[in-house]
Formats: sequence, C-alpha cells, structure tokens
Amino acid sequence: MVTMSLSKTALRLALSCIYGSQITLEYGQDILFGTPQPHSMNFDIGIVDPDYANVVVDGHEPFVGMALISRCRKPEVQAEARKAGAKGIRVIGSIETGQEILQRTNLDDVFVGMTGNWITIEPLIATGAVDLFAMDMNCSPPSLEEYVNKYPTTFVSVSPLVNIPGIDRHVDYNPENVADQAVQLTNLALGNFKSRKGRESHVPKKVQKAVVGFSIESILSALGGSLDPLLDAIKDGKIKGVVGLVSCTTLGNGPQDLASIEIAKELIRRDILVLSMGCGNAAVQVGGLCSIEAKDLAGSGLRSICEALGVPPVLSFGTCTDTGRLAVLVAEIAEALGVDVPALPIAVTAPQYMEQKATIDAVFALAFGVLTHVSPKPPITGGIKLVKLLSEDLESITGGKLLLEDDMEKAADAIETHIMKKRKSLGLKT
Repeated sequence: MVTMSLSKTALRLALSCIYGSQITLEYGQDILFGTPQPHSMNFDIGIVDPDYANVVVDGHEPFVGMALISRCRKPEVQAEARKAGAKGIRVIGSIETGQEILQRTNLDDVFVGMTGNWITIEPLIATGAVDLFAMDMNCSPPSLEEYVNKYPTTFVSVSPLVNIPGIDRHVDYNPENVADQAVQLTNLALGNFKSRKGRESHVPKKVQKAVVGFSIESILSALGGSLDPLLDAIKDGKIKGVVGLVSCTTLGNGPQDLASIEIAKELIRRDILVLSMGCGNAAVQVGGLCSIEAKDLAGSGLRSICEALGVPPVLSFGTCTDTGRLAVLVAEIAEALGVDVPALPIAVTAPQYMEQKATIDAVFALAFGVLTHVSPKPPITGGIKLVKLLSEDLESITGGKLLLEDDMEKAADAIETHIMKKRKSLGLKT
C-alpha cells in the first residue's frame, strides 16, 4: 500500500511540476527573448574557429548567454577582440543553455550555433580552442577539474549551484547586473585568447545544419493557422502518429546518442512524426535528422508531408523543460479530435534517459496518459508492485503505460503497434 501511495503521489506531483513550473518557465522565456520560430542553425564541434575568441555557454538557462550575445554584437567589442589578435569574438551554445538560446536566436557572425550535449563537453575543451567556458545550473561534469591545467580555457561558474573542484572563479548571474557581468566575462575571454594565441588546436571540420525553433505557434503558422492539415494527415495515415523524443544522453546503453538516433530513424521510417527535446534533441540535430534532407529517411507518407511543408521529419522542439509546451500541443490535438489524451496515436520515448528531469518528464507522461518508452532500464525492476503498476495497472487509471526496452528496433515496433491500436480504436485508416 505504501508503494502504491507514493507512486500515485509522484504521478500527481509530476503533473503539478509540468503545469506549475515548466510551462510557465518556457512562456516566461518566450516573453523575454521571443517565441521560437523555425530557422537554420549550425551544429557540432566544427563550428569552433580557433582564430576567434570563443565563449561557450553551458547549462540549462539562457540568461547569461543572451547577455553575452548582446554584448558581443557591439562593434566596439569586436574591435577589442581584433585588438587582442583575434578575428572577433563569438558565442557558442552547449547542451540546454544552447538549446534555449538557439530556438530563439538566429545564426550570425556572433552566435554561431551549438556543439552538442553534455558528453560533447570534454572533446570540445580538448580542441584547445575554447577561451571561456561559462557554466550555469546543471550538467557540467566534475571531470572538468582534470582539464583546468591541461587545456587553455578559462572556466567560470555563473551560478552558485555549480561548484566544481579546482574551478573557483564565480560570476554568479544577477538579473540587475547581467550586462556588467557580460563585460566581465568577455574581458576574461579576450584575456584568455591573448595567452592561447599561437598554441596548437585540434578542431574537427564537420558542421551539421539543422532546422530549429519549432513551437506550438510556429507549427500552427506552418500549417496555415490551424491544426487541420496535421489532423488530416493523421486521419489519412500519411502520418501514423506522433512521438515526443525527450531524452538525456548516457553511455549506459551504448555509445553517445546512438540509441536516440536509432529510434528516431526507425520511427520516421514508419511514417511517425518525431518532436525532439532535451539532450536527445542535440543527438538528432548533430546526427542530421533535423535537416530538410532527412526527409529521404522517412516513409513515403511522412516524406510527402515534409516536402509539402518544407520541414524535416524530426522537429526540434526545444529542451527537456519543453515537455510542458508539448503537453499543451497534445491537449489541443485531443480537443480538436474530441477525445481524451490516452486515445491519441502518440507515445513518448526516452531512449537514453539519465537524470532527474528525465524522471519527472517520464512520470508526467505516464500521468498524462501516454505510452512511455524508457532506456536504459531504470533501477525499479526489483520493485514488483511498482513495475506492475507502471506497466500494467496504470493503463486503467490514467491511460499511461511504461515500456522498458533497450533494443531500439523492438521499441519502435512496440510504439508502432500501440499507435496502430489507437488508430483502430478511433476508426482511422490502418
């Protein structure tokens, strides 16, 4: 009884977290920085140019990064960089700070894109071409201590929450003083470039283009202001269903990002539209699945929709906190079809889940009434009653169901079967 009580409480808490925190967080950032709109962006470590002073913003919050972009876009700051011997000064996104920024910021000579998710941080620093690495809130690995004296990078925490051994410098974000803090941080970057200039660097050449900036508003705009074209495509079977890929990245079930890329490819091949979020979003962005060219990997039905709308088969939908934004979209689709959320031909996949926000997102999806695939298997399998609740009994309570599967092809099979079952129940073409 205690297990059931705690589990059901966790489901209720997940609902309150998404609706009380994540949705308001994203809408607040939209108010400050603009609602995401589709545009092209560059990805991978190849965006780093050693001839520039390179500022990398890392973590989960866009505030310091946006202030740095504003600062570095000033001609006098670029002149200072050239005086220091650089071609200029640039800002580069990393993990969710990068995702928050790039969804709302166009590519230009100052903001040049995003490198990847958290496992990319170490090889990024090892290029020897990063001048300032500014860390906020979360996902900066403790192993960076080993990089402090080995590579020519200045590491700075911009949050009191980030305290890595061997890294003592703090410029903790303060909203009232963030413009002055951006001055301080750019000065540190230029000072670092002066000492780094002339040293050998090792930057890969590969740069991957992707389309980013999809939101409820931009999807509606692409559809002509109404959900009807999307609903018609689902009813006709050109799109069998929709899956939210909300994932971290981990080495717990294979190489970096491999599982996320594999399942996304499997799903789009089966005419299932994918909306990607979190570090898994970086996986498919760097992996080329958010490019227009990726339509050629999709099934014929989904490919025809991509060609008609000029969109990729995997829509970059933001960060792991955009789960709330996705929930609003799902609720709108359910209302338009006149059904409850559990009746929809949808699912969620977390093919490389790792940390606490992924757990909240997964529990929310289960409470919301959605089939939720998770890999690697979480440490709950010893709790027989808990596993039974989440994988069997919950379907009659919320409509949600937990799917544990480490083989991505088998997971895609199970998701497709679930979607086709929902389509049949709705009387849609199967």
